[in-house]
Amino acid sequence: MKEHTTGSGHITLLERVSATPFGRVRRVLVIGVLLLGAVASLTALYLQVAIEATNPVDLTFLPLMFVLFLGMTVALVYRPDKLHLVENAAYLMLVLYGLSMLVFQVRYTLPELHTFSETMFWFPMLYLVAYLLHRRAMAFRIAAGIWVATLVLGLVFTPFGELWRNKDAGAFNALLQFYISGIVYAMLLYAFSRIEESYAENRMLAYLDHLTQLPNRRYGEAVLVHLFRQVREHGGTFSVIMLDLDGFKKVNDRHGHDVGDRVLKRCALLIQRYLPRGARVIRWGGEEFLIVLPDLDEGAALAVAEEVRRGLERSPHERVGPVLASLGVAGCRPGDALDTLIQRADQAMYLAKQNGGNRVVAFSQLLQTAQA
Repeated sequence: MKEHTTGSGHITLLERVSATPFGRVRRVLVIGVLLLGAVASLTALYLQVAIEATNPVDLTFLPLMFVLFLGMTVALVYRPDKLHLVENAAYLMLVLYGLSMLVFQVRYTLPELHTFSETMFWFPMLYLVAYLLHRRAMAFRIAAGIWVATLVLGLVFTPFGELWRNKDAGAFNALLQFYISGIVYAMLLYAFSRIEESYAENRMLAYLDHLTQLPNRRYGEAVLVHLFRQVREHGGTFSVIMLDLDGFKKVNDRHGHDVGDRVLKRCALLIQRYLPRGARVIRWGGEEFLIVLPDLDEGAALAVAEEVRRGLERSPHERVGPVLASLGVAGCRPGDALDTLIQRADQAMYLAKQNGGNRVVAFSQLLQTAQA
């Protein structure tokens, strides 16, 4: 994939995907599911051939799913920005497989076994995955569309005359249970997703900074309190980095607050891009950001801070140029509290500013300077 143009102020798709921790986790999860799906498709095909129990649907779809899932896995490794496209393509393949299997089941399996085979037990997963991939309204439309498609296909391909002549109550019961349970699944998922979205929206209003889409100070304080509790109860350590953008007021004065807002949003993404897994970035206030580094001592945090500083220095913004930063590093100490830790990080950051900005200072270095 092409790198972003360093002189551009636009936030590229690569920056968004690579900088968002959840985006990285979701991509790894999808890659794992695709690999598992490819292996499962090949294994199922092999077993069916071995016991001579194949059907035309599996003979068509299982090899196709193996090839496509494997290809999608490779595509996601090299093109992380295609995550949404790959998710929907894989889902479409599963929907086509499910509907094709339904046609085969109602046409051949139902009259013979008087019920569906175990493959159809997985059909409700199609409704669930719709809600995992899309927001509530779109997911409900997709789930409803799938259910209507099953109804139409059932009406067209089910041999009702044969089942009626044979007085096959089991087959009619299986059909009735399949369609009623589909409606129930779709409605329950809609209700649960509505509750979840309302809860998530309220949480975002309380803990999200709307400009940068980062957690806000209230959330950051809650995270630090939790980390202090972990250190007291289980040992370990953590560190924080207080980052303040240098000369940001001049950006607003010269270019206006709209440009300043765009710079802040892009800086938020850039900071996340250079952090290790598990780190959190908090919009602490104004042009200040707090970086929380679980399990890292002050020395390791100092190296992270330097990487962030260099990353900002190498990434100029459109019309503005590079926006530099001063960073203060402080590690958790025995008997620490939230205020004392933040105060030490602040003091280190202010020393970095006093020494010209665009630099990193650890609190231990500040102590050494004072003692000297």
